[in-house]
Amino acid sequence: MAEVSFPFDSVQTDGIDDRVYYAEDFKRYFKQFLTNGVYPNPSTNLKVEALNNNMVLSVNLGSAFINGTCYSLIDDKLNITVSDAHISYNRKDIVVVSLNETNRIVNILYKEGVPSASPQAPTIIRNADVYELKLCEITVKSGINKITQADILDTRLNKSVCGFVTGLVETVDTTELFNQYETYLNQKIEEWKQTQKQQSNEFNEQMTEIENWFTEVKLDITKLQSFDFDNLTELKGTTRNTNFLGNGNIEEKIFITADNTKVADRFTEFLQNGDIKVNTKVYERNGKNIMREVNVLTKFNSDGSITEVIS
Repeated sequence: MAEVSFPFDSVQTDGIDDRVYYAEDFKRYFKQFLTNGVYPNPSTNLKVEALNNNMVLSVNLGSAFINGTCYSLIDDKLNITVSDAHISYNRKDIVVVSLNETNRIVNILYKEGVPSASPQAPTIIRNADVYELKLCEITVKSGINKITQADILDTRLNKSVCGFVTGLVETVDTTELFNQYETYLNQKIEEWKQTQKQQSNEFNEQMTEIENWFTEVKLDITKLQSFDFDNLTELKGTTRNTNFLGNGNIEEKIFITADNTKVADRFTEFLQNGDIKVNTKVYERNGKNIMREVNVLTKFNSDGSITEVIS
């Protein structure tokens, strides 16, 4: 058992001080009212960011506190070069603030993960000799040649691996806040995937219906000398546009709403002699090749009769 009190002025006896204090004494003192982590102000304290669309990361200026030991990055930001990506597998790397009691140093380290089909980030070390705070986790995707900010997961808020320095009373549990953000983000990603899947299914169903319709109408149209343009607008998933031209003629088009593929078009021309000429085309599924084309010339005879010539 040992009783320790701290600090008192030293008194010399025969030139020897009776009060000598060690680093551990100061660490024990500071640990009583400061928790491990990075300092919260400013918000960019030791934040890791992507730099210039390449494989280099930049650690912002700032300070951290680990087991009674202080660390500060001052004057210039620290640049870290990420190892080359694997050709086939993703990898997860981390950046940590590491306290090494044996070497008597605190510094920032880049720790490379192992490429894998299901990559895992390296485990931070926390034992009697080494204690690490994880600043971020970097996803290094296979075959890439640059790291973007989206590839960097900021873990400073996560108290289980880093956290912010607080005083005697912890007013905020940042681990729970971090977990809430991560859960919310994952939930929104899953909702987006479900919405995308539903929209894809609906689109595929509509396109299947259109394909079946085209198959049936093609069989019918090839048997007929003429066909009704207006009936084609009854196809679900199509749009009809009508354009009244300045010379009095009319241009009409029917196309699939989803991909703008042409289904049919009709051009009505009012001739100077009073006759009406109508050209109608129905297209193959590709919207380019003509499946059927019909010209109808309507003549208004002097005896009051009407003659239609179909070609």
